[in-house]
Amino acid sequence: MSYNLAIVGSTGIVGKELINLLEDSNIKIKNLTLFASEKSVGKKIIFRKKSHLIQSLNLQAFKDVDFVFFAANSEISKKYIPKLKNSKMYIIDLSSAFRENKDIPLIIPEINSQVLNTNKSNIIASPNCTTTIMLMAIHNLHKTFKIKRIVAATYQAASGGGKKLMDKLLFDTKNQLRNPKSQDNLYGFNLFLHESKLNELKYSEEEMKMLLEAQKILDDRNIKITTTCVRVPVLRAHSIALNVEFEKTFSIELIYKILKKSKNVKILEDFKNNKFITPQIASFQKDVFVSRIRQDISNPKAIDMWVCADQVLKGASLNAFQIFETIIKEHLI
Repeated sequence: MSYNLAIVGSTGIVGKELINLLEDSNIKIKNLTLFASEKSVGKKIIFRKKSHLIQSLNLQAFKDVDFVFFAANSEISKKYIPKLKNSKMYIIDLSSAFRENKDIPLIIPEINSQVLNTNKSNIIASPNCTTTIMLMAIHNLHKTFKIKRIVAATYQAASGGGKKLMDKLLFDTKNQLRNPKSQDNLYGFNLFLHESKLNELKYSEEEMKMLLEAQKILDDRNIKITTTCVRVPVLRAHSIALNVEFEKTFSIELIYKILKKSKNVKILEDFKNNKFITPQIASFQKDVFVSRIRQDISNPKAIDMWVCADQVLKGASLNAFQIFETIIKEHLI
């Protein structure tokens, strides 16, 4: 079969990566409709040797679309997706707009794709990038040992804030080199706590997303999760320091055995030479990398690990693409 696809936010970092994934796939695409902000309207993108004109977002253009990816902000998703709810198309939303809606599945295909068979919503949410990266590393451990508590500290790349934040990192870094004593260059050779809004408990929106989304995806509201999210001067890949406490006893040997069998997860570590995964190595890679796995010396039922993955790929565009692939393979359309 061939499909009519649309991408909202086609000129953003995630939208461009989605187009690359579609370009490289064997999936037959009849028509590709591209939407972006007004400043990009009228520009052209080459896809499979054909020129595609970027349009302004309008409901009429969705008439014959089978799948649409929303890779823009949550305000755009909230404005347009409800108007498409009763259509026959599948809507894959990468924003945070509907992730906590109990009627809308929140999917990481390697973890809970079976939900697509039972939940008949035509709207599917793709999780927050840090949530996805974290759960890819530990979901199979949860199945075996049952996670009791997670303590996470994230080291998040500029790409999570879009091109604007990536440009700021480069700009501030250059300025800091020119004037090392400057206090104005927030991001140059510096890091800062995640810029999302704080709630009454003094947790940021990003930190709460990790908590609430992880519980929903693992279908376990009893898991205790606390996080501190930090923006670091890295362009592309996110890193997470994880401390995971289990209810059941375990051996490190079995932890390794389970991780080695986890789909799209790779162990990359060299204890002898003290070399472990870095965001630079993880950038532009499709796998989630787990490293420096060890027994928590303060808690016999906990482990520590270091996780890195490309925020733009598995953290966003690749996960959405895999949802699309899963729907096709399961013959849900």
